[in-house]
Amino acid sequence: MKRFRRSQAFSLVLLFGLAAALAAASPVVIPLIPGLTLVHAVSERQGDYESTLNVEDLDADGMLHLTISADLPDPAGGKPKPVSFSRDVNSSDRDQARTYKYMFSTGADEYPGTTAMGTSAAVIRELRTGGAAAVTLDGEMGGLAAMLGGFLQMVPGASSNQPRTPYLTAAGTIRAVEPKPVLYPMIVNDALVSLSAWHVKGDFQQAGAAVPVEWYILDDPHNPITLRAAFGTDKTDIVRISYPVENPAQSLESALAKDHRAVTYGIYFDFNSATIKPQSAAMLQTIADVMKKNPQWSLTVEGHTDNIGGAPANQDLSARRAAAVRAALIPLGVSETRLVTSGFGSSVPRDTNTTLAGRARNRRVELTRQ
Repeated sequence: MKRFRRSQAFSLVLLFGLAAALAAASPVVIPLIPGLTLVHAVSERQGDYESTLNVEDLDADGMLHLTISADLPDPAGGKPKPVSFSRDVNSSDRDQARTYKYMFSTGADEYPGTTAMGTSAAVIRELRTGGAAAVTLDGEMGGLAAMLGGFLQMVPGASSNQPRTPYLTAAGTIRAVEPKPVLYPMIVNDALVSLSAWHVKGDFQQAGAAVPVEWYILDDPHNPITLRAAFGTDKTDIVRISYPVENPAQSLESALAKDHRAVTYGIYFDFNSATIKPQSAAMLQTIADVMKKNPQWSLTVEGHTDNIGGAPANQDLSARRAAAVRAALIPLGVSETRLVTSGFGSSVPRDTNTTLAGRARNRRVELTRQ
């Protein structure tokens, strides 16, 4: 993925404009099932990047198994470092825990008494009944992440005389900003839908200083995931959600049949590269299945980027990514004569480029039926 610039404002103008457009629709439920994938845009002191959280399994006894992967930026400007962590959360903690451990790493698969994807059912129940809840935010890290933190102090240009400000670790009370959940727009399985979310704020204290907290939490006791959070200066947004459905090709085929165009976000690339990540396999197979079912169709594969970086570089990157998708579809049984490519760079945005989430949604592949 391309490098982000640090967002200067935690703006919700566009999000609530989209939410108003979706107000008549019933909020979508996000199932907690194996294959659920949350893509985050993150802005924190290491830099801006994307991370992906996958639900690997949910045991019969309620133990949730997660993997988290990211390409961590190098503050010295070098190549990002790919990392992958695992995390387990038991059913009791998902129901009752008051500590949200939002930073974790290798070194322990389970952190008893904490949650990982968001908060717990108990917190949602208290927001529903009283509009407030006591929580602890835990940003302490260990294992590989702590080693990386030490490494970042030694890179050229990093100051060894100034101690690193720790991630927020403090207890406090969150309070609902509105009396009931708000509609929150989200791309789910490549479609813009409305989710129901609690918008909460809280003032937390760390080392004698006030740290503001703003947080959007999915209003679902069974799956109360963090949709957006700003803990001090560190921010994260879920920019898209996907999960397995019975007929994944149906919505893609319908869009191409009706509108002659479909937007896909399930194709992932390495940082600033046209190398397709392995987790793109399901979306590529879906496209191939639709094309084999409709042998009379031809497609233009379009690459699109955000506006970070110069226009020539974005144009080149988008063209190379479109070509990579075409090349990946041919071995899956789609004739090369039915596929052409085009790169648009950042010239056709679908969202704002002023926020983390907007830029992430502008980096996409679109398919146009000829």
